[in-house]
Amino acid sequence: MKHPLIFNLSLILILLAGCSKGPIIEEQEPVKEPSSPVPPTTEEQKVPAKELFKAPTEPVLTAAPVAGESFSIPDINLDMLWCKPGTFMMGSPEDEKDRKDNETQHKVTLTKGFYLGKHEVTQAQWEKVMGLNPSHFKGATLPVENVSWHDVMKFCEKLTQMEKAAGRLPEGWVYSLPTQAQWEFACRAGTTTAYSFGDTVTKEQANFHQNVGKTTSVGTYPANAWGFHDMHGNVWEWCSDWYGAYPSVSVSDPVGPSDGSSRVNRGGGWYGLGRSMRSAARGGGTPGYRLSSLGFRLSLQTATAKTE
Repeated sequence: MKHPLIFNLSLILILLAGCSKGPIIEEQEPVKEPSSPVPPTTEEQKVPAKELFKAPTEPVLTAAPVAGESFSIPDINLDMLWCKPGTFMMGSPEDEKDRKDNETQHKVTLTKGFYLGKHEVTQAQWEKVMGLNPSHFKGATLPVENVSWHDVMKFCEKLTQMEKAAGRLPEGWVYSLPTQAQWEFACRAGTTTAYSFGDTVTKEQANFHQNVGKTTSVGTYPANAWGFHDMHGNVWEWCSDWYGAYPSVSVSDPVGPSDGSSRVNRGGGWYGLGRSMRSAARGGGTPGYRLSSLGFRLSLQTATAKTE
């Protein structure tokens, strides 16, 4: 038989616990494993996802962006770099190795600056906005893939709405895809060689030709001269343009044909050969096309461009 004092103390503790407004120890939700888990292939991917999210390296955007200043989109920690207006030679010279006929070289002038993502959009960033993750290779810091052009435009529209509601977008600015002229301008970063790294590329500079066998965390490979990572390889990147023939004359602020059947994608991916990653190389796919080596890079720009 228990001592009366012990019994009374136990009863008091039970009553106090029953009157508590919340649990003494908060339970954590169990981690949900993907239906077909992919084993990590790098040391970085073995680290829990929550440890990979570090404070953004760029200033956090708390008000409307200022042209010329890089920033990080709050809530999703997506770094955006500013590209100032400029002129460059788009396409490839006729003597470039592995050149294709759809790369007619011509002078392009971009009269307006724009923002472009420092990295490809990650699965964590996509899921934060869209609430799901369609990717084949799962990982918070891996690029989102297996998304169609239509899917990506919905992401851009939703993010624009979110940022406008938060008072962080000025009138006339929208999140969208870059035009392929903007994409190539940022990819080249002032270079005229086949790649932003020179006329050749190595497996230490990009993820391609199945040298890893899957996507890798964004930022794993070196950035180009303007600070953009993975412009060559990892995943192909959707652009806003319809796919069509290049002009042979100089143009300003081109946005591609007014209609078509395929949308442009650029940059090559983890599965393809090095020649498909050249700065001038371009591919295309129907707007509903999805692939485990096809993702995108976010752009922020004024919504006043006209079709050339």
